[in-house]
Amino acid sequence: MIDEFNLLNIKHYVNYDLTDLNTMKLRSKAHVLVEPKDIDELKSVLDIVSKYKSKYFILGNGSNVILPIYYDGVCIKLNKLNNYTFDNGNIYAEAGCMINVIANDVSNRGYTGLEWASHIPGTIGGSIYSNAGAYKGQISDVITSITILDNGNIKTINNSEALFGYRTSIFRNDKNKIVLSCKMKVSKGNLEEIKSIIKERLDKRIKSQPLNYPSCGSVFRNPDDIAAGKLIDDLGLKGYNVGDLCISEKHANFIINKGKGSKEDYDVLVKTIKDKVKKEYNIDLILEQEVID
Repeated sequence: MIDEFNLLNIKHYVNYDLTDLNTMKLRSKAHVLVEPKDIDELKSVLDIVSKYKSKYFILGNGSNVILPIYYDGVCIKLNKLNNYTFDNGNIYAEAGCMINVIANDVSNRGYTGLEWASHIPGTIGGSIYSNAGAYKGQISDVITSITILDNGNIKTINNSEALFGYRTSIFRNDKNKIVLSCKMKVSKGNLEEIKSIIKERLDKRIKSQPLNYPSCGSVFRNPDDIAAGKLIDDLGLKGYNVGDLCISEKHANFIINKGKGSKEDYDVLVKTIKDKVKKEYNIDLILEQEVID
């Protein structure tokens, strides 16, 4: 497989350290990391991976993903797919674009619809994959169409075909469908109101979230009518740790890394939380984060 990457001059790295490519800074390495420069090269990578029956996953900014200590396969990073255009409320963005960069750009132009994303450190591809959202807004609210690679074929689907749900989409359930780009539509708003909303939400994040430690944001989806963080907090679990991973004392639905945490620590900590919540409240917490094995 490596020889074929070399033969086609595809940029790749062997036994690559992924610790700095996930926002929780979990210790992790991949057998191969590949950065396709365009869609054609991505197709070539997938053909090679298929030929050698190697497993693979797509990595965005690593802001909602839990990585193993060693991934014996190919990690594909689409950061080179980063073209972005804006025209009178119409947005075109490729999968590797950062959603917070786009959100701040359109907000500063006086357009509303992406204020919720102004401080979310994820890519467009990752945001569509998990239907990222905050403050009752989500990316599916503004998506008009998505261009995807589906088993080697380039297709464009509309919003309804993406089967968006709460923190999920068709892409989460069918890994053969890969987001390449999307079109979004935002509307003209009041610039001062937009700036005020963004500032208010940033202030709230600073007060309520452990931004001074590496994390992957909210660990669990909120069950109906109650916050997952409250359930965990009411059990007195704030500060509970396994190794260097710890339930934040600032927000109980955040797991923070105080040193050299690993997926093994994460697995034990998550199981402990789920078991205790199930025993006390008979509620099965569902992970919001994507776990790579």
